[in-house]
Amino acid sequence: LEPGGDRVGLLAGRATDGDEDVRRALREAGTALGIALTGALNLLDPEGVVLGGALAGLAPWLLPSLESELARRTAGPPCPVLVSRLGSEGPLLGAAHSVVRTVLDDPAAVSRR
Repeated sequence: LEPGGDRVGLLAGRATDGDEDVRRALREAGTALGIALTGALNLLDPEGVVLGGALAGLAPWLLPSLESELARRTAGPPCPVLVSRLGSEGPLLGAAHSVVRTVLDDPAAVSRR
């Protein structure tokens, strides 16, 4: 794989093709992500979690173990995990939106810079 290559696409392709080592690694990653999210979910009690960015492309293999960990470790009913339709572009669009929102909220502040 070339530097800067599509690692997510490579993993997704191998998982789709049935590579058991990749599928096992993605299941383990989903479990680890579920464990990591547990504290935040128990503390904040959100209505849902959105899996986005690079992880959205790996959702078919991450979600089963992620959701299993959340169901096992969180208080109350399981928190739904949704997959962003924006894919890997989601975080970039969110960052761009926050800059545009700042300018629209106070255009004079930009001219003072």
